[in-house]
Amino acid sequence: MERFAADPTASVPNACKGWGEIMGAYRFFDNDSVEWRDILEPHWQQTRQRMAAQPVVLCPQDTNELDFNGQGAIGLGLLSYEAQRACMCIRPMR
Repeated sequence: MERFAADPTASVPNACKGWGEIMGAYRFFDNDSVEWRDILEPHWQQTRQRMAAQPVVLCPQDTNELDFNGQGAIGLGLLSYEAQRACMCIRPMR
């Protein structure tokens, strides 16, 4: 699970070490008693706790532009024009 979490886009064979781990992962994914909501529940709980500790939480949706122009933020890219410093929230395609 740690290797899957470290590289969420890795294929099962690339995330696993050896045939035994690959088969174990596929058995886990095929287990009818494992619900995706149960797997994500600890993540949701931790996210709620981290959000509760912040005065403001931004929850951008797919393809929103967050404009940080004039805020002194570093490491940002360009949007519509060169003077606009921002980041764009894009949901990755799968």
